[in-house]
Amino acid sequence: MDKYGPFANIAAIALALVALFSMLLVKMLGSVKKWTWLTDSPPPFLVKAGPQALAIALMVAAYLTAARSNQGWFIAAAIVCGLLCLISIIRFDRDRRTHVVGVPLVGSNGQPLVDGKGRPLVKNVVIGTESNLSEPAKTHLSEARKEKGGVSLVRFMSGYGDINNPEDLWERNLLARIGTRLTTTLMAIILFAVLTLFLAALLVDITQRAT
Repeated sequence: MDKYGPFANIAAIALALVALFSMLLVKMLGSVKKWTWLTDSPPPFLVKAGPQALAIALMVAAYLTAARSNQGWFIAAAIVCGLLCLISIIRFDRDRRTHVVGVPLVGSNGQPLVDGKGRPLVKNVVIGTESNLSEPAKTHLSEARKEKGGVSLVRFMSGYGDINNPEDLWERNLLARIGTRLTTTLMAIILFAVLTLFLAALLVDITQRAT
């Protein structure tokens, strides 16, 4: 790697760290593809390519301007990027717990559908909250609860034979905003993770060259 210059070494270290971070992130939140298909979002490769392209441009700018004399600014930048990445992960996890649910598939007889291994079949969808349900949906949910007792929102969406389309229960603009927020937060996680790890590798390189 030395024949390609110090930038190649730094990039290699950063990419290795990114690969490790991505593996841990996939275990915690799932793959990018798992989330982008839930709504009319950009294709998964665009969700990753966008922040990665911006990160590369910022990485080059950082490499060209970094020196022992301004090392403190890059330390601060690495800390800020790390904090923003952490905040983005927390926000994404909160939003997915609130707005992404697995709605059980139910047959026309009201019994849950299962796969060949006996596991319940579910469909992941993006939803709003009970407070912003459309008025007709609120009425139907209230009637279902009076008729059958404590019916949860997820069970109400299961229907009997057909899943209630979220767009029949919430405004399309609301669902689009939620989907966009999930996508942009995921992009922010990728961007800040790459920058944090690159800046850390760059600072290590600057320190080693100075000694």
